[in-house]
Amino acid sequence: MKTFAALIRRYVLATAAIVLLVGGLLVGQIFYVGFKSNAVDATGYRVGALADALKQTETGLQWGREHTPAEWMQGYAWAMVLDDNGNVIWKQDLPQKLNHRYTASEVAVFSHWYLADYPVQCWAADYGLFVVAEPVGTCWKYNIDMKQKMIIMLAKSIQPTMVELLLVVLGCCLFFSWRGSKSLQTVTAGLDTLAQGGTVSLPAAGFAGELAQKLNETSEQLRRRNEIIARRDTARTEWIAGVSHDIRTPLALILGWAEQLQRDATLPAAARQKAGGICTQCEKIRSLIEDLNLTSKLQYGAQPLRRRSTQAGPFLRRVVAAFCENPLAARCTLDCSITPAVETAILHADAALLTRALENVLQNAVRHNAGPITLAFHADADETTLHLTIQDAGTGYPQSVLAVLNGEPEEENAPHILGLHVVEQIINAHGGSVQFVNRDPHGAKAMMQLPLAKDENEK
Repeated sequence: MKTFAALIRRYVLATAAIVLLVGGLLVGQIFYVGFKSNAVDATGYRVGALADALKQTETGLQWGREHTPAEWMQGYAWAMVLDDNGNVIWKQDLPQKLNHRYTASEVAVFSHWYLADYPVQCWAADYGLFVVAEPVGTCWKYNIDMKQKMIIMLAKSIQPTMVELLLVVLGCCLFFSWRGSKSLQTVTAGLDTLAQGGTVSLPAAGFAGELAQKLNETSEQLRRRNEIIARRDTARTEWIAGVSHDIRTPLALILGWAEQLQRDATLPAAARQKAGGICTQCEKIRSLIEDLNLTSKLQYGAQPLRRRSTQAGPFLRRVVAAFCENPLAARCTLDCSITPAVETAILHADAALLTRALENVLQNAVRHNAGPITLAFHADADETTLHLTIQDAGTGYPQSVLAVLNGEPEEENAPHILGLHVVEQIINAHGGSVQFVNRDPHGAKAMMQLPLAKDENEK
């Protein structure tokens, strides 16, 4: 779940970067607008240029002939020139409502930028005081006075102030990202615990408090559900074990009576043959009951593994010898091959369960083939694994059986494979694997792999 915290951290940092970028763009826009607002229009003229362009002629003050008066005045409302006494000695588009003579105090007042709501600018020239006005409403009417030292200080402090501001914003983003990531690490650890089947109780506070609370609620629900499932599985296992125990007693009685009838020489041969058939079917039922009880215990963890260090060679020969004493062995020819590497190999396993698994494979091959068949039992080993192969020359596994063994969805009339399923469970419980396949051109093969112990002293 580390990727989850990294993802959140990445998004927080991306958000911080976007905030900084937008802030920088806004600051740049402010400076750009301020620059453009103070820039002279490409078609206009600065006050000094206008004042210098006004020349004294024989007929009075006039602008140069390179432009018309309208072109000179582009962007401005009117202009005038005052002499030293405050009299208007020249004018251009001057409104009638304005005075034509101004006192020194009046000049001092409108020199601070406004005359009858007109924003004005003044320029001292040899011929007098040049005054030009912009249209009403084009400039802010309120003036702000500021000392030169203050302006210089502000200008010098703008750049470091902006840098400090950006650093503060970045620091805050990193701090909150760290705090959020720290809170999410607790949440991700809780998710890992839940994924592994455990329970959590996270502090429901801080950045991820609400998420932690939801995880606590989910953990409690899973705990209750697991308890229900555990009680159900225990009840199912106990029920199967009880039913199996209750069936064994009458089954043993039926099997005993059938054996007596089979040995009774006074009965007709047909009757004794039928009694033998009853014995065979009783043995099948007993085997099914044992498999059902065992698979239930293995599935729900009620069957403990009593592991012991066992030499693989002698153990396998005992299994083969015991099978040869089984009445089913009369219906087959068994070829056993055990390599020298198996003789020194050590299994750390439950010998009784492994014996049951191998017997199920051998008996299954005999029971599901009509007439005598040939069985081959082969064992080999490398440094880490015991390889077992049991194959026959019979009809092979039906495709429906192979489909179930390979984990395909079971159909409505799925075949009975309880014995082989028990084999899978036992081998898997020992950390091994098993594969059931058909031979070419005919026959079945079961391939089993079991891990070997590292040494003889392993427990």
